Amino acid sequence: MKNRFIVIYTIFAAAVFIFAMSFFGYNLFNEYTKNLKTSELRFTELANDIRTLSYAQDENTPAYSQGIKKAIGEASDFSYIHVRRNNETVILYPTGKSKEETISRLTKTFSTNLNVNKQNITIESNIYLIRPDSIFYYARISFLLILIITIITIIMIIYLNITETNSNVSEIEEDIEDDSEENEIEDNEDFSETEIETESENEINTADKATESEPVEKKSEPETPAEIKNDSKEQPVESEPVKTEAPEPEEERSSEVTPEEVQAIFSEPLTDAQTEMAKLPIDEIEPSPAGLFDPETGIGWESYLMTRLDNEIDRATASEIDLSLFIIKLANIEKTSEEFKNVCNYLSIQFQFKDLLFEYKEDCIVAIKISMSVDEALALADKLYSDISNIVNNKDSRIGISSRSIRMVGGDRLLLEAEQSIEHSDADSPVIAFRVDSEKYRKLMEQNQA
Repeated sequence: MKNRFIVIYTIFAAAVFIFAMSFFGYNLFNEYTKNLKTSELRFTELANDIRTLSYAQDENTPAYSQGIKKAIGEASDFSYIHVRRNNETVILYPTGKSKEETISRLTKTFSTNLNVNKQNITIESNIYLIRPDSIFYYARISFLLILIITIITIIMIIYLNITETNSNVSEIEEDIEDDSEENEIEDNEDFSETEIETESENEINTADKATESEPVEKKSEPETPAEIKNDSKEQPVESEPVKTEAPEPEEERSSEVTPEEVQAIFSEPLTDAQTEMAKLPIDEIEPSPAGLFDPETGIGWESYLMTRLDNEIDRATASEIDLSLFIIKLANIEKTSEEFKNVCNYLSIQFQFKDLLFEYKEDCIVAIKISMSVDEALALADKLYSDISNIVNNKDSRIGISSRSIRMVGGDRLLLEAEQSIEHSDADSPVIAFRVDSEKYRKLMEQNQA
C-alpha cells in the first residue's frame, strides 16, 4: 500500500512540475507571437494619431505633449520611444537612455519621419515583444506551484521516515514482548513441573510413613477376648464408610510392604541400567539466555535468530520487498576476544539496528538486511570484508550471502544457502552470494499451482 502511494504521489509531483514549466513557456511564447504580429500595426496607429495632432497644433505645447501620451497608451509596452518636431524633443521615454541601450531580442525597432504643415516630425520606438512584467508574472505563478509541491514532498519524506522508524520500533517492542511471553510460559511450565514433582515426593513420603506406622500397630499388646468381642460388635458400624470410599492405590501398595522388605530393597546395590536412568543430563542442559543481547558481544543470542528471521521474512513477503542475509565467518577468532567484539561493534554501526545481528555457531555472525537485493548486498559485503580484515589484522574471514528474491522461503533455507556460499568461498573470492534465477523460480511456482 505504501509503495503504491509513493508511486502515485511521484507521478502527481512530476505532473505538477511539468505543468508549471509548460505554463511558463506557453504563455511567454503566446505573448511573443501575438506582439510580433501586432507591434507594426500599433506603431502605424501611433504615427497616424501623432500626424492628426500635429495638423491641429502647430506648436509644441503641453496640450500637444499630453495628446501624444494618450496616443501612446501604456508606456510599459515600449522599451524606448522618442518623438521630435523640428529636432525639438516632445516625448522621451525612458529618460536618460539612448535607443541602442534598449535594443534586445525581446524588442522590435520602428522609426518614421512625418512632414506636417512644413514641419518635420520624427518618431522612434522599441516595442516589447515580451514585456518584463509578463515574464515576472508567469514566472511567479510557476515558482509558487513548484514551491508548494516541493514543500509537500519534503513533508511527505519526513512523515514516511517517521512512520518507518516508529514501525521498526514497534516491531522491536513486539519481538521483545513475544520473547518475554515465551520466557514467562517456559517459567510457568518449569514451575508447574516443580510443583508436580514436589506433590509426588510428598505422596511418596506419606506412603512411606504409612508403611512404617502399620508394623508399630501390629507390635502393640495382644487384645483380650473381651476387646475382641467388642471389636467384632463395632465392626459393621466402622466398615460402612470404608465401603463407600475408594481406597487410594498408594495406600494399598504400601500396606502390602513390610519393614523387612523395605530394608531389603534399600540394602540391595543399584544396577548399571538403573544408575544410567537415574542420571540427569546436567552437562547437556544449556541455560536460557538472559535478555535479548549477549553482554560480551553486544549482539543477539543465537537462540533468537530463527524466530526473528522468520518474522522479518514474513514482513518482507507481505510488503513485497527483498531481504538479504549475511553470514560473517571469523575463523580462529574466539567470541570472547577483543577482535570479535570490535567486529560486532562495527557491524552494529553499519546495519544500524543491533537487534538484526545475531551470534551463530562458534565463529560466525548473522546479519539481516531489509529491502536489499543480491547486487546491493554484494556491494555492501565488499566494503564489510575490507573493513573487517583491517579490524582482525587480515586474518581469515569470509562472507556468505543469500536473498529472498521474490521467493516464498523460510529462514532455515536462507541460512543453508548462506552457509553453502561460505563453503564455496576461498582466499581469492572471500565474498560469495547465492544467486537465484527468478524466471525459473516463477515458472516452477506456476507449474506447482497448475
